[in-house]
Amino acid sequence: MNKKRFLTTGEIASILHVTRVTVYRWAKSGKLKAYQTPGGTYHVLRKDFAEFLRKSGMDDLAANHNFKTPVKILVVDDEPEIVEIIKAFLEKSNPHYHVVGATSGFEAGHLISSFRPDVVILDLVMPGVDGFSVCRKIKSDPHTKGTRIIAITTHSSDENLEKIRKEGANIILTKPFDYHKLLSIVKKLTKSSFYK
Repeated sequence: MNKKRFLTTGEIASILHVTRVTVYRWAKSGKLKAYQTPGGTYHVLRKDFAEFLRKSGMDDLAANHNFKTPVKILVVDDEPEIVEIIKAFLEKSNPHYHVVGATSGFEAGHLISSFRPDVVILDLVMPGVDGFSVCRKIKSDPHTKGTRIIAITTHSSDENLEKIRKEGANIILTKPFDYHKLLSIVKKLTKSSFYK
């Protein structure tokens, strides 16, 4: 299949072995995000088709046709050097990782709403808005509660570990940590044929 940005209803019908009418109905009902041309036909962006396949449980089909959506990762740490090192390492490890950095809990709060990350790598102890508050905000919002959180800290007291677990962190790493271990955790948390 060529690399154009959109697919026609006929192309989608062929991929899914359904009729064009079925695809048209999905588009018209909003189940499949599509754009109607002046001539009345529907075009579907490849990324929207990939999302439709994911939501419909057809990840394997998406992989076979190379429809991959990027994994969005937010790195939050008050040390800019750490943010840049993690960002560079992850993006070099996988071209499908789209990594954005924040150096404060306040900045992270804004990015979580606009960027909607799949994974947040979150330092716990930061001035102002700390990682516990950021984690709580993520998990209390219906739009982001599915976001996976990797907490990172140099302050790994039992109290801090228990507190961040209660706030909803999936994994906790103690600094300094092995970047290859971090990569392995990101892969595990985003395991899907979209995220190879």
